[in-house]
Amino acid sequence: MEERFSAAGRPDDFIDLGRHIRTLFQSWSKITLICLAAGVVTFIFLLMKQNVYQASAVIAPPPQERRENPGLGMLASFGINVGGATRVEDLEALFRSDDLTVRVFGKHNLWLILYKDRYDPVSGKIRRSWIERLSGKNGSDVPGEWDAIRAAKERLRVLVNRRAGTVTISFDSPSPAGSAEIVKHYLEEGRSRLQEEALNRAVKNKKFIEEQIGKTMDALTRDRLYSLLGHEVEQEMMARNREQFGFRVIDSPRAPDRKIRPRRLYNAGVSMFLALIGSWVFFCIRENGGSKNVGGLR
Repeated sequence: MEERFSAAGRPDDFIDLGRHIRTLFQSWSKITLICLAAGVVTFIFLLMKQNVYQASAVIAPPPQERRENPGLGMLASFGINVGGATRVEDLEALFRSDDLTVRVFGKHNLWLILYKDRYDPVSGKIRRSWIERLSGKNGSDVPGEWDAIRAAKERLRVLVNRRAGTVTISFDSPSPAGSAEIVKHYLEEGRSRLQEEALNRAVKNKKFIEEQIGKTMDALTRDRLYSLLGHEVEQEMMARNREQFGFRVIDSPRAPDRKIRPRRLYNAGVSMFLALIGSWVFFCIRENGGSKNVGGLR
């Protein structure tokens, strides 16, 4: 038999695609069984997983309504925070903050939504999952702040569209209505925190300005301080009475009508495809190894 030699005197290694295709057809029954087994196992495993639903809301900073006051630099020179319009970056930092998550979970019982089958509302404890029990952790625990932070890290999404100037807040949970409810809680507590900060800032600034008015004898400086005082009074009134303070809601959260995961059929199909490739490679390697052994015996 004629062989092809390389410059080093060894037979050239080349891929015989026809032989690999023949191997595929010769072992098609075994490969088909392996693919079906992989798809069925994946599908059954995903059937054991809970459906996850995602609700989202789109918000944006309020329009710029405040006129710039030339006297605000005076407060800044004393180290006083004069505030300003909320920016997209401020909203992103707010809704990503762990403090806001702890506040939301502390005021609202969200554990019943996230762990409906494992949460006991009477004792306030969460029964550990089978994975946690396999790792040696038994019993139940009362969820704390770190549990809330970890739950939010896995389920809360904050996406920023800087070009459009919007922020999208979404939350994943096993309940469609529960996901929408949690997003509403985040919006409510986020606005409350912005209002509290604005009110606290306005009260401190008013007190500081009033003290400076009492100490100042210059008429021009007093006029500027009175102007600043009026500005802080206006900010306080806006924080107390404005419904859209801090941000405006463009899209309110709605209960989703479809789950986002698990994608059972898709993942089963991917598993079958990977099983096809893997089993084909396995039979080709085995066939190649068998051929070499026969050649060696000869």
